[in-house]
Amino acid sequence: MNQTLVVLLLLATGALAQDNRLIRLDVAANATVVGLLEKETRHDWLATGKRPFATIKKGGRYFPATGLTRHGALWRVEFGSTEAEVDLRVTVRPRYLLFEVVRVKGDGIEELRFAELQVACAKNNGWWAGTCWNDQFAVGLFGLSDRVHVQLRGNGNLAASLYSEFGIEGEGVALVAAPTNRFLDIVEEVERDCRLPSPRLGGRWAKRSPSVKTSYLFTDLTEANADETIRYAKLGGFKYIMIYESTWSKSLGSYPINTNHFPRGEPSLKAVVDKCHAAGLKVGLHFLTSFVSKHDPLVRPVPDPRLLKDDRAVLTADIDEHATEIAADSLATFPTEGAFYGDNKAGFDIQIDNEIIQYRAIGTNTFLKCLRGFAGTKAAPHKAGATIHHLVERYGCYLADLRTTLKNEISERIAGLINRCGFDMVYFDGGECNSANGPYWYWVSQQQDDVCRRFKREVLVQGSGGTQWTWHWFARGCCDDFAAIAPKPYLDCHKIADSWEHYTQSFMPAELGWWGFLAAEPDHPATTPDEVEYYAVRMLALNTPVSLETSLSALQRNGRTEEMLALLASYERLRLRDELPTAIRQQLRTGEWHRVGNRFVPIRYDTQYPATSGHLTATNTFGAQPLRLRLQAVPTLTAPGDSRNLTLLDGEHALGPANGPMPGALARRITFDHPLNLLHHRALAVTLRVETPTNAVLNVQLEAAGKTYRDHYIDLNFTGEKTIVIPEPTTERMLPEFRPAHANYAFKAAMYGFQYQRIVALNLRWMRASAPCRVLRVEALAESETVLKDPSVTLGNATLVFPATLKTGDYIEFWGGNTARLFDRNGHLLASVTPLGPVPLLATGANELTLNGNAKLTVITTGNSGLPSNR
Repeated sequence: MNQTLVVLLLLATGALAQDNRLIRLDVAANATVVGLLEKETRHDWLATGKRPFATIKKGGRYFPATGLTRHGALWRVEFGSTEAEVDLRVTVRPRYLLFEVVRVKGDGIEELRFAELQVACAKNNGWWAGTCWNDQFAVGLFGLSDRVHVQLRGNGNLAASLYSEFGIEGEGVALVAAPTNRFLDIVEEVERDCRLPSPRLGGRWAKRSPSVKTSYLFTDLTEANADETIRYAKLGGFKYIMIYESTWSKSLGSYPINTNHFPRGEPSLKAVVDKCHAAGLKVGLHFLTSFVSKHDPLVRPVPDPRLLKDDRAVLTADIDEHATEIAADSLATFPTEGAFYGDNKAGFDIQIDNEIIQYRAIGTNTFLKCLRGFAGTKAAPHKAGATIHHLVERYGCYLADLRTTLKNEISERIAGLINRCGFDMVYFDGGECNSANGPYWYWVSQQQDDVCRRFKREVLVQGSGGTQWTWHWFARGCCDDFAAIAPKPYLDCHKIADSWEHYTQSFMPAELGWWGFLAAEPDHPATTPDEVEYYAVRMLALNTPVSLETSLSALQRNGRTEEMLALLASYERLRLRDELPTAIRQQLRTGEWHRVGNRFVPIRYDTQYPATSGHLTATNTFGAQPLRLRLQAVPTLTAPGDSRNLTLLDGEHALGPANGPMPGALARRITFDHPLNLLHHRALAVTLRVETPTNAVLNVQLEAAGKTYRDHYIDLNFTGEKTIVIPEPTTERMLPEFRPAHANYAFKAAMYGFQYQRIVALNLRWMRASAPCRVLRVEALAESETVLKDPSVTLGNATLVFPATLKTGDYIEFWGGNTARLFDRNGHLLASVTPLGPVPLLATGANELTLNGNAKLTVITTGNSGLPSNR
């Protein structure tokens, strides 16, 4: 806004101006905000348009402020015909302003929204920090207690809300408006001055401590495996080891020490922490926030009354201890889906008196197929009129009612262990689930806050479920769970594009974990060096650490663990030296790179299954170069129509246009009477008829128990009838091309672990557009073991033969020269062999290759020019 106009407006209206060293806030006498002036540059950061400084909600309606007058150090805000008034104490600090509610006049005020601003520096919206900012300037609101709800309302609108439910008088907010490069300095000052949470590590503000720049190993550390785990951690360049909750604890809730892993209980746990400290490593404690396991002493044999409930009904007839049908007055709001992934009200567990009962269906006001005495409780008779409670369930566990003393008991248990055993880090996993207690912005922070206030040592705090209040406690953020398949697009399209950007916009340091370090299983392959380097390059590009989630078993079963950890450590040392120029880091943020000596060269891994004839096309986007490859023996599949196959869908099924949000709109769902075991039938053959070629993509999706998925995409770019064999899921296309609408299915549920032995449904979904199409048959093809002898690759007149015998899962890796290495599916080196024949030369562009044998081929190509890896 033009400053001359602002001054004239202030003079004409008797408006109030409040300023400090950095800014001047101007509010007109009609309570409209008219200016936010940065003194140094004389730039007004208020967006065009007028907004009231405050608003109240009364009787379900919102009333904007209509008048503002000064009464000494107080601002009195009036709200027109409501006759409500609010007195605010305005305190000027050199680099920020405080607004505190001293008095509220008027009955029935449900909400007070104040410090409402619409700012022009809204390139970045850091909702976790309550801040809008760009490269030049930042404006943020910070509640002076956990009862203040700071909101970013879009288009640069910020406001702080107070609610009658949590109290209005006595609450306040700090307004920090400053050049972006000084913003965090002032926030730290606000925390210190206003006694907000402001944890420190090594004497420095936690968010700026060297500790948040280091990586950690997340694993099943025990007393028995401590020496080996420490060795792996140091090999990978990690500075912390974090212990799974299921490793250190027998159950969630009361958290008894798992004596299978720590035989002497807490003394064993402390001894392991001490051993890590002696080795120069810090230790973190992982747990699920406010969760209570169904086998915990808080549940069995008598359920603790402080478990969280979210629905109730009344028993309408007496029942004995054997009844499997239970009548109630009304069950309209009780869930009919099991509690799997997500935060919606779900689950089948109810409590009557001291018995937990699990129902399997709901009839007319009747629970059906009830399992009595569930979760270790005792089946008992119950009288009509007894209350039926629905127990809140998330991820297979109950939750603590945070309005009760159970919150405090959990806090004392966790904080006590951290203090007594000397833990250096805590991870509050699943914290977002505490929104089952009430409003997310308030209840998600309550357990974390109560635990952290009991610490008697410096602790690096991380967790899931961020609020404006936990922003103060947390030292950094974790970029979500790991993907069992397609980890490269998951990293770029979700961990970085979603999570890392979210943290960065909220001025929160981040790490790129959790990243799964895996051994081969039927539902996913073993981690390979190219995946490690992909992560390591992005860590370097973003100057961001990582957390590697694994187990000692996976580390030992993967034969390339030591090679990959050493590779990761070399990148970690380079990153921590902080010597790489910004311009090079920026280039490393996209594409795939391989470090050769002191240079990074662009690299491409192109994996394909050849056609039945063995032919495939490899595209070389770089200059001409010798062939490099990874060749892996895959299961032998029966032909479509073979009697050994399992038919999932038969008969002609016409698929109509998408009916629902895209991508992922459900066209048809086939539910199986009993779960199918496809452990040896993982490949699919789909026969379909397409009338007109289009760009539509059909997803033939397997669904396993627990609502996890495996996607198989078919491009409908042909016409007529065709049978398409899909040897393995094609999930790597999902995030770059068609991320599913959340209403259809959670994309992460299609990338997590998957139970092929428990397939409950086949879903046909439209991922991109839709087209007239008829699905005639879907088969799961039978697999058998492959023995591949002397595989070869031919390009033109050159045939390269590898004199070796491969079994299913074994692979050959060839980077040129006179040696190729043969590994098993878990990366254990079986042999080194000398290839026979000339090495084919890949031309720039398309290259027609022929592969003999039942294998998939990854062609590896690199660029000639690169980037220096040092100054």
